[in-house]
Amino acid sequence: MVTSLTYHLLRDMKLNVREIHSRKPQLYRTRVSDEFKESKQMILVSSDDGISYPGVTLVIQVGIPSDREQYIHRLGRTGREGKEGEGVLLIAPWEEYFLNKIKDLPLEKF
Repeated sequence: MVTSLTYHLLRDMKLNVREIHSRKPQLYRTRVSDEFKESKQMILVSSDDGISYPGVTLVIQVGIPSDREQYIHRLGRTGREGKEGEGVLLIAPWEEYFLNKIKDLPLEKF
């Protein structure tokens, strides 16, 4: 539901965005995945589905992950093969406790 909500918000902002999650048919997910691989300026909103794409430079996580390892795994989608990449974690005030689990990582709070 968060994936779909995020997609709709970005779409309403007139951004080039697609969504992938388990409630979408496999044929649709495959088509969107192929579009994303070919695009240079598309935003893909995805649930935790383990898909890896080359050339991703920014990962925005909405809400806290299930644990520290999941946070790191999600960030691993960017900056591969020696390339630069960034990650942003958007959390609600009641989710700030999660920052204690990753306080040894290089973080910058906004």
